[in-house]
Amino acid sequence: MLRLLKRLEKMSFNFADHVIIVNEPIQDLLVDRGLPRSKSTVVMNTASEALLASRSSSSDAAATAAMPGKFVMMYHGTVSGMYGLDMGVDAFAMVHKEMPGAELWILGVGAETTSLESRAKQRGLASKVRLIQPVVPTELATWLSQCDIGILPLRGSVYLDLAFPNKLSEYIVMGKPVVVSRLKAIQRHFSGEALAYFDPNDPADLANQMVRVYRDPGLRVRLAARAKEEYAPIRWDVMRHRYLRLMEGMLDPSGARRNGHALEATVVPR
Repeated sequence: MLRLLKRLEKMSFNFADHVIIVNEPIQDLLVDRGLPRSKSTVVMNTASEALLASRSSSSDAAATAAMPGKFVMMYHGTVSGMYGLDMGVDAFAMVHKEMPGAELWILGVGAETTSLESRAKQRGLASKVRLIQPVVPTELATWLSQCDIGILPLRGSVYLDLAFPNKLSEYIVMGKPVVVSRLKAIQRHFSGEALAYFDPNDPADLANQMVRVYRDPGLRVRLAARAKEEYAPIRWDVMRHRYLRLMEGMLDPSGARRNGHALEATVVPR
């Protein structure tokens, strides 16, 4: 089956005029499988800074300031086993007594919602782990503004090692430090000075990073600032213009702009 899928994959990229790929590690993989690098372009699905800024306001800061004594760790997205949220609950259970005022907020629903709620109760975290229904996109920035750090406990796997979660860029754009699994596609763009990495599938290492970031406000500031610096080359504005240039070149191979105007379009990330 794997050989058949690889054959179909190769037939697909041989047939295509050009291949758009979501990140560089996947591009490297396809090049190893026969795709000419010159026939491909990486357009990453990162967060739109303008979109998040337009949905944020001064009231967001007020909402954050209205929670004195709280330290909010947040995950938002699909509640699925591969995203390691059970590991996040287990890690928090190991160290919650060392983190007065800390809470874990999980925004989203999925197959693991009920089991996560039970897991939190079993570990004595019923009042510290909040499972919140999905929020509409227009409210996302307001919710993100209320957290102190983002938590992305993705499991280590062949698939997720090549994944770059869009929610990571959303935390970075909002100026939030992130604790995240040490995975290939993420490490391609961010150093250990930008993100608080932990070993995938290791709740104890995740717990250590939770405490480390919780105890050091200066570290949180440094992580967020460095992440924004390292994010700059892949920010959505860069990706959007890369995509538009690619489309313009394919529509007008001669390089002559139609009627003297460049291609313009609104391209919104997922």
